[in-house]
Formats: sequence, C-alpha cells, structure tokens
Amino acid sequence: MSFTTIVLLVLAAVVALALLSVFFKALIALLPVGLVVILLLWLYYRFYWRKKYKLSSRPEPDPDRFKPGQADPERPRKQAQDVTVRDVDDSEVHDDEHGKTN
Repeated sequence: MSFTTIVLLVLAAVVALALLSVFFKALIALLPVGLVVILLLWLYYRFYWRKKYKLSSRPEPDPDRFKPGQADPERPRKQAQDVTVRDVDDSEVHDDEHGKTN
C-alpha cells in the first residue's frame, strides 16, 4: 500500500466517524422530544379518546369465554391412542430421608 492510499483510507474513516457522531448527537438530542410525544399521545388516549368512545380502563370479562385451565368447549380433546401405562416399581423410588436408592 502506498502512502497516499493510507492517507485516503484514514481520511475516509475520519469523515465516516464524523458523520456517525453527528447522527448520534442528533438522535440523542431528539430523544426527549420523542418522550414528550409519547407522553402526549398517552394522555390523549387516557382522557379524551376513552371518554369520547366510552371505553373503560378494564374490559368486562366475557361470560361465554372459557377460563384458562378449562377445555375449549368448541374443540373437545381427543382421546389418547396407542398409550401404555405401567406401575412404578418400589425399588426405583428414592429414599428421601437418607438420600439412598432402595
């Protein structure tokens, strides 16, 4: 690499870093503006929009909707197929008092 190539690469890197610095400074300067806009939109939704459309802050539960942990009444569960069950052998159970296996 010649001396002029190295100088051009370093100058290009300096220009790129300067542009990135300007971009990030502008981004950091606009951060409070964005937070104020978010706050204003939240306040608008909180007070004006809900009253205009008469929405409550908490929706009323739908009595027809099933509760978590219950089976969906529209889609009953299928029966298990090709399932075998076996009893647990007592010799496989660990003795909790002594930490030993029988």
